[in-house]
Amino acid sequence: MSQQNVQIARKGFAAYADGGVEAALAFLAPDAVSYAFPEWVEDPVYRGHDGARKLDSVWRDNFDDFAIELREVRDLDERVLLLGEMTGRVKGSGAPICQPIAALDSDFREGMVGEIRYFSSWEQALKAAELPD
Repeated sequence: MSQQNVQIARKGFAAYADGGVEAALAFLAPDAVSYAFPEWVEDPVYRGHDGARKLDSVWRDNFDDFAIELREVRDLDERVLLLGEMTGRVKGSGAPICQPIAALDSDFREGMVGEIRYFSSWEQALKAAELPD
């Protein structure tokens, strides 16, 4: 089952990277729960597809030329850790960004992810997954 989970997580990440949140919803359960970065100042929890859309909107509204690239995937049996990098420019200032980003996917069912926890650093994600740096 874990290899299937890895493939679902990879496909969902790729769909988001290529087509945004609408493309990624095919890999997100309708009742999925998304947890924003630990330091997120907006709502910490987003539910369902509408919640995923809201989180994405609040996040992407801060950037121009937003892009995300997958760097590493770790199979953690019932969970999948995705380590990536996002780039873009801060809206209004044009300041470039290049930041690590991570997601810990779990609650896989019917070919979809039921829970995603996002992290603004690989270290946070590794700690949350209880893995060494």
